Amino acid sequence: MKTAFIFFIILIFSLTAGSKDNTAGPAPSWQQSESFNIQLGVRDKNASMEYYDAVFKVTDEGGRNIYEATVKVVSDEWGFVNFPEDFSVSALDGTYEWKCFVGGIQVSSGTFTLSDDQRTITLPKK
Repeated sequence: MKTAFIFFIILIFSLTAGSKDNTAGPAPSWQQSESFNIQLGVRDKNASMEYYDAVFKVTDEGGRNIYEATVKVVSDEWGFVNFPEDFSVSALDGTYEWKCFVGGIQVSSGTFTLSDDQRTITLPKK
């Protein structure tokens, strides 16, 4: 009988351990965050390199400015950067060209367009 009582106490304790009654405290107040970024990525799909630095260069429309971000990549994993966040720049609307270099050699490239209508975010009504 004593073993059953001890088992019952352990069972009750394990069911209530870590739980917290928040009825006496303030109700949660949630915040949210959204970010508009273009994700650029590169990958050595054959894993021919143990690790490498991928240098992304983004040129704005007209070629006036070149922005740069570097990411360290291991083997065949993806290396990603986000434009404009990882480039420490406030991007304007327009078409951008990007290139990725590994060891000074261009390994990939592309273009993307930023426009005001892409930055429209609809928040839920309260």
